[in-house]
Amino acid sequence: MLTMFPDRAQAAAAATERLEAALRHRLDRDGKATLAVSGGTTPEPVFHALAERPLPWEHISVTLTDERCVPAEDPASNEGLLRRSLLQGTAGAARFVPLSDEGVALLPQRLAAVLLGMGEDGHFASLFPDAANLGKGLAVPGEGSVIDILTAASPHPRRSLTLARLLATDCLLLLAFGEAKRAVLENPGATPVATLLGQGERPLEILWAP
Repeated sequence: MLTMFPDRAQAAAAATERLEAALRHRLDRDGKATLAVSGGTTPEPVFHALAERPLPWEHISVTLTDERCVPAEDPASNEGLLRRSLLQGTAGAARFVPLSDEGVALLPQRLAAVLLGMGEDGHFASLFPDAANLGKGLAVPGEGSVIDILTAASPHPRRSLTLARLLATDCLLLLAFGEAKRAVLENPGATPVATLLGQGERPLEILWAP
C-alpha cells in the first residue's frame, strides 16, 4: 500500500505514529518489544520524534536493518546515528542490539516493527543490486538472519538483515522521499525492492513524500 503525503514532515509524523502503535501493541501482548530501523537522513526526523514519545523504553530493544562495518564513533555508523537521535532522553533506557552474530541471536522471533528506507538503485537495508550474495539476502523463505555485503556503492563492508528476517514483524514500513524513488517504486524492474514489493508474506506500507 502506497500512502502519499504532501511533505516530508507529515510522512515522518505518520511513520512515528505507526511505529509507536506497533510498539505499544507488542508491549501490551508480551511486555517487551523490538524495533528495527534503517539509517540515513530519511528516517532521522522519525527517530527524534519517537524519542519524545512516552513509551516504557526500558522494555524496548532497538536494532538496525543494516550497518556499515565501522566503529560507532565513525560518522558513517548507523549505530552512531541512533545514539545521537533516537536513544536520547528517556528513550536512552532502550537496549541497543548490534548486528553482530551474538546480537542478532538475541532478537526475538518476531519484531514489533521494521522501518526501511531505499536507494534510487532500488536497494533496501544493505541488499544492493550488485552484491554477489543478493539471492541469499532476498530468499523467502531463507536461511540465516544476517549476511555480510560488499557493494561498489559503499567504501565499507556492510551487514544486513535478510529479507526473510525483516518480514518477521508485526508492522513493515518503507519511508521514501523524492520523485526519483517514487519512479523506482512504480517501476522497480529487477531491483531488490521489486522482491520486497512482490512478496506476499507481510503487508508493506510505503510512506512517500516529494
